[in-house]
Amino acid sequence: MQPVEAHRHNKAADAVHEGRPVEARFVRGGGKGRSLMTILVISTLVTALLLIGMLVFWNVMDGDADRSAREKAADSAAFSQTVTP
Repeated sequence: MQPVEAHRHNKAADAVHEGRPVEARFVRGGGKGRSLMTILVISTLVTALLLIGMLVFWNVMDGDADRSAREKAADSAAFSQTVTP
């Protein structure tokens, strides 16, 4: 399979050396196809969903989920009491 333009670099380099403007088709880096913005939006959404999923998973698996509200209140009360000499 041959590239679209066999001597893209040579044509652009010749134009630069001769002081002529370089045609846009010779200096474009990206190919035709999916837009870069589409890829960025999709990857950002996937990353956000994974982050939310990890946070939910960690909060559920925290270890406090199996304790009753009474046990949690007792632990909180123990730490909030002040010690007097």
